[in-house]
Amino acid sequence: MPKKSVAAAECASLSLVAALAAGCPGAQIRPESFTCPAGAEQAMRENLRWTDGDRFSVVLDDRHAEREYVWFTAGEDVVGIVPKSASDDRQRQVAPPGTRFYGRAYYLSEKMGRADGPALVVRYDRVKLPGQDEQPVCFVVETTADAFKGGRVKSSNRSSGYVVNRWP
Repeated sequence: MPKKSVAAAECASLSLVAALAAGCPGAQIRPESFTCPAGAEQAMRENLRWTDGDRFSVVLDDRHAEREYVWFTAGEDVVGIVPKSASDDRQRQVAPPGTRFYGRAYYLSEKMGRADGPALVVRYDRVKLPGQDEQPVCFVVETTADAFKGGRVKSSNRSSGYVVNRWP
């Protein structure tokens, strides 16, 4: 007989089958804290002229419309894109429209220690500016999740993210 209550940390560490058998509502896919990809700090600072804390507007998943609410699958690869409507002067200089971000979607819940309610987190670890080669980066979007169901999280497909020097 499965346990009725399992700590969130335990659920997060279990596979889908083990999590369901232990009474967890589903596999909890949470981003683990780790360092940026090799070469990211140098690429961001020297090649891209980005600084820690730079904020850029991005369409989170280029397969969907900019103003759409999208169901993101936790653990799924996503490709974000800077929209033509991005109007910040600094962003247009260092991450212009058409810039593509490559990363992965995650879900954070109150059970995982999040105080502000459920969230979608997308960690982008590579970027390709128009006309340039792909480069390693640390760029994070964290936005409110409107719904969660079956390992998927619903959120707006447009948000802003931040350049970071390590994953939060």
